[in-house]
Amino acid sequence: MWAWIGTLVLLAGFATVAGHGILGLWLGLLIDERNKMSLSRLQMILWTIVVLSGFLTAALRNIRSGEADVLKIDVPAQLWLLMGISTTSLIGSPLIRSTKMTEPVATDAAQSPMVAFQWGLTKDELIRQGLTKDEIEKLGKIVIWRWPWDARPADLFQGEEIGNAAHLDLGKIQMFYFTLVLVLAYAVMLGTMFSNITHPSTTCEITTGMICGLPSLPDGMVALLGLSNGGYLGNKVIPHTAGQ
Repeated sequence: MWAWIGTLVLLAGFATVAGHGILGLWLGLLIDERNKMSLSRLQMILWTIVVLSGFLTAALRNIRSGEADVLKIDVPAQLWLLMGISTTSLIGSPLIRSTKMTEPVATDAAQSPMVAFQWGLTKDELIRQGLTKDEIEKLGKIVIWRWPWDARPADLFQGEEIGNAAHLDLGKIQMFYFTLVLVLAYAVMLGTMFSNITHPSTTCEITTGMICGLPSLPDGMVALLGLSNGGYLGNKVIPHTAGQ
C-alpha cells in the first residue's frame, strides 16, 4: 500500500511540476486557454493519476513475483468507461466553447441593449468577487481572464458566458461531487487491495502471487458519472447570453 501511495504522490508531483514549468503556477495544469481553472481537466487528471498509479504499482508487484507476464493485469470495463467519459468531457468542452468564442457579440447598448446590460451586470459582480476591470475580457460569448495568474478555484463552479459567468453552474457542482466521491471511493478500493495483498482473494493471486486485475466500480456509479458529464456538456450547449 505504501508503494502505491508513493507512486500516487510521484505522479501527482510530476503533473504539478509540469504545470508550474509551463505557466509558472503550481496549479497550472488545471488552467486552460481561457486562463481559468477547468473542471474537465481536474476530472481527467484525477482519474489518470489514480488509475495509472494503481496499474504501475500492480506491475511492479508482479515484477517482484518473478513471473513472466507481469503486465497481464485486467483493467475492468468500468474503468475504461470512466476514462472515456473523462476524455469526452475534456474534448467536448473546448469544442463547444470554440463555437461560442468565434460568434460575434456586440456589447454596445445601441446595437444590443440586452447583451450590454448582461455584460455590465456580469463585470460588476465579478469585480465585487475580487477581480479588477482590467482582468476581465471576453471572446465572443465566453468570458475569460486576461492572465493565467487570475485563475481561481471558483472557476471550477461558475458559468462561462456573458450571461452566467458570475453565477454558480449547478451542472459543474454536480459533476464535481460525483467525480470527487468516485475517485475517493476507488482510491480506497485500491488501498484496500494493496494492503491485503498477503491474503489473496483470486485464483491468480493464490497460484502465482501476481496481481491479475484492478478493482471495478459498480455499473450504476459509472452510469451516474456519465449522466453528470452529459448534463455538464449539455448545459454548455445551451445559450446563456441574451440574443442580439
